[in-house]
Amino acid sequence: MVDDKKLNNQQIEAIQHKTGPLLIIAGAGTGKTTVVTERVKRLIAESLAQPSEILALTFTEKAAKEMQERIDVAMPYGYTQMWVMTFHSFCDRILRDEGLSIGLDTGYKLMTEADSVDLLRRHLFDLDLDLYRPLGNPHKFVSALLQHFSRLQDEDVTPDDYLKHTKNELSQGYKK
Repeated sequence: MVDDKKLNNQQIEAIQHKTGPLLIIAGAGTGKTTVVTERVKRLIAESLAQPSEILALTFTEKAAKEMQERIDVAMPYGYTQMWVMTFHSFCDRILRDEGLSIGLDTGYKLMTEADSVDLLRRHLFDLDLDLYRPLGNPHKFVSALLQHFSRLQDEDVTPDDYLKHTKNELSQGYKK
């Protein structure tokens, strides 16, 4: 186990949490990966859970890879049935394994960031953005648009909700 002197009280408490799921929320660089890794190692070492009963999710591929590597180094061989991955990878795995039961073609392809940029560039002029499109370089804001769309998805804003909000904002602007 990591030296307890390097961990704060909340981190130690999270690592020692005995029953049920545990959600770790903290900012970047605060030791989330270390805490989850140490907790997984402890659960297995103390026979509180079987590897196949453990699901460790994170937001980034980097953190998932780091967590998996730390667990692999610390644990004996044979702990490969653990699910240590990103939220996106987890959802993709579930949809590929169980998608047929809900009528989903499990051969779907996820769009990469490059695919998204390409799609938006090809269809940029199909969007009614003449007022906002930069004159010299119409593709200048493709990346910013994709980030904006991603943020809307993160905030669970539907296209209809966004359209209503935008129309409301525009009408308020005209009234001023």
